[in-house]
This record gives sequence, C-alpha cells and structure tokens, in this order.
Amino acid sequence: MMQSLSRAEIRKGLERVNSSLAARGTTGEICLYDGACLCLAFAARSSTQDVDAVFEPASLVRKAAFEVASEMGWSWNWLNDEVKGFLSIHDADGIEFLDSFELSHLKVYVANPEYLLAMKCLAARMGQHEEGEVATDLNDAIWLSRHLGISSREEIARVVLKFFPDRELPERTGFFVEELLEQLRES
Repeated sequence: MMQSLSRAEIRKGLERVNSSLAARGTTGEICLYDGACLCLAFAARSSTQDVDAVFEPASLVRKAAFEVASEMGWSWNWLNDEVKGFLSIHDADGIEFLDSFELSHLKVYVANPEYLLAMKCLAARMGQHEEGEVATDLNDAIWLSRHLGISSREEIARVVLKFFPDRELPERTGFFVEELLEQLRES
C-alpha cells in the first residue's frame, strides 16, 4: 500500500519534477485531478495516496517522476496518468491555471470544483478500496458541494451532465448522489 503524500510533499515532488525538466532544458505542463488537486489547490484535504494527473511531455515528466520516487523513497507511481480514462470530452471547460504555484519549467493546472464533483459522482466510490483504504469520494463530494453551494439533485445532475453529457451513468451514481444529499442535509 502506498503511503499518503501531504500537500508539502506534493509541492516538493512537483518542484523536483520542475528541476529535472529545467536540467533537460525543456518545459512541461501538468494538470492535477482528484486528491492531489483537493490538497494543493483547495486545501480540502491534508493528504492523498497519489497524484492523479495528465502531463506533457509525458515521457520526460514520467522519467522525472521516477527519479523523484527513487530520491524520496516514494512509490514509483506517486505521479501517474491513470486518470486519463476518466476525463470528460469537455475537459478544457473544467481546467484552471494554478497561479498560486508557479514553477520555472512546469505549468501547473487543476480541475475546477465543478469538474471534480462530476468526476467524484461518476466514480461513486463509497466503500473500501481493494487495498483496504477507505474511499474518499463521498467526503470529497460533500466538501465540493458545500464549496459550490450545491444542495439538490438537480444541481448535481446539471454539473455531472455539463462534463459527461453522453456518458451513461452507472447505477451506483444514483446511490452515491442520494447518500451525498443525505449527508448534506444532516450537516
């Protein structure tokens, strides 16, 4: 099981990736999603298991991430692009430049709160992951809904359909939204 990465560790890892790109005389771009985005951009979480992102140039950023993992004693996939299969065709509508974290050779972008909420509702993980860690999608969705001032099924549906208009929603998404609304009403 991978250790948790704190906000400071994520920053340090990305700074090291930036240094590696600078040493190679190239620039890159990275867009953060999921827990890393919630840690770094919104301070909604104190840590995350990994950094879900898409990045360019992919081979150089991946090589730099491997070097950082070795240097820091982190899992080899602390920075990974497994999130690519879950992105919206309207991805560009949900991305913002993270101007509070400027690096010389790595531009950092983040998914905005609406996009993250849509992704959380689509993933709809409420139980245990295979590794035994508690899924955080529901807690994240609660935070995002409060942050956005969303408290109804219609508002959640609008956000999900904004980013995933052509995707058939899994049945678990309905259960997830019901639990999300119940948690919002109770608090």
